[in-house]
Amino acid sequence: MSKPFYRYEDVPLVMASQGQKPVMVFANRVGLSASQPIEAKKFLEDYHISFALQSANISFDAGEEKAFLLGPPNGPGVRVPESVENILSGSKISYPSGQALYLTEDLSPGDYYIKVKAKENTVLRYEEDIEHGEVEVLRSYAAGGIVKGSLDVTYYMNNGNVHTFADLTGLIDPTIYPQINEDRVTGSFGDYIFEDAHLRELSFSARPFEVIEANISLDIYGKMEYREGLSDSIINNYECLRGQQSGVPHAVNTKIIGTSGIGIDYPLSFEYSITAGRTPEVVVPINGVAGTDGELPVRVSKDNIDIMINIEGEKLDPFLKISGQRADVTIRLSDIGFTGDFTDNNQGLMKEFRLAGSLVHPDLPSQELKDYGVVEQDNLSISEGGFLRGSATIKQSYR
Repeated sequence: MSKPFYRYEDVPLVMASQGQKPVMVFANRVGLSASQPIEAKKFLEDYHISFALQSANISFDAGEEKAFLLGPPNGPGVRVPESVENILSGSKISYPSGQALYLTEDLSPGDYYIKVKAKENTVLRYEEDIEHGEVEVLRSYAAGGIVKGSLDVTYYMNNGNVHTFADLTGLIDPTIYPQINEDRVTGSFGDYIFEDAHLRELSFSARPFEVIEANISLDIYGKMEYREGLSDSIINNYECLRGQQSGVPHAVNTKIIGTSGIGIDYPLSFEYSITAGRTPEVVVPINGVAGTDGELPVRVSKDNIDIMINIEGEKLDPFLKISGQRADVTIRLSDIGFTGDFTDNNQGLMKEFRLAGSLVHPDLPSQELKDYGVVEQDNLSISEGGFLRGSATIKQSYR
């Protein structure tokens, strides 16, 4: 029998891009959820009850039951609409005169006839009541889109590297064409296996003397398979996935190159994010029967890829151009740079993050062509007891 509750250290997260080796993610927070847009079907006045083929007032004795054809008083007959899932026996039909009738049988979509009874002597007036009855209905609901899960992970990047499952640009593999990488990601979270995940966002931020955490968000489609004991199996049997963490990026040695171009000489902190709009493409089924694995998109396209860098410092360049003030910023992630015996072994350089154009064309001749980002916003602020601070937001629409 599986454990009723798992501790944090007993819930591994493993992910891999298609065709790549799996990686055990050094995560400290993971969230998994699923949702589907569902809307109630609503037809015009589908909660109204009217008796067809009537020409005068309708009288009931207390406890009397009668059957009627549904529809306007002069006809024709009208069936219960498809927007109604069910109208239960015993439901109350209210009328403008303050009187009421009660269903004696359930009403379902497609029914033409209704059976009702009165609990006391009742007279429904021809003009005022017969076609103006109102009843509480149970509505049908329809899906407005594909079922989609969301996997949100906060983790430490081993060696500061972006694993392929966290790559939005496709630039990690320079041989692919187009450089867009829409491959799916597979993996497991605890005892749950997912086979069709797609990266939506990567972000991280840094301040002095803080370990740098990265955040990724993925959309998940298809079936989530529960496999009892999977967590224990991974922890106990797959030492290769549990390799030692060899380095974690730390802000104390991390450098930001290019901030002088936006008027900042002493950067205090930064935020980096790259996001993509993901759109699932789902085919119309030809057999009319959904598979047991759920609705799987044939493709999850990347509609837009945007890079955003926000840098805070001691001041800024307050002059924004109508054509866009350009900037080229590089973030060099570094470890503290010490070995186990605390001797300085190197500079601890791990990974560089640049605006995407610098990666595509590393040898462009002019500075104008190298400056791929545009400064979107400048801010200056100060508060009592503090110092004047400036911040600049640089963005790039990569694709």
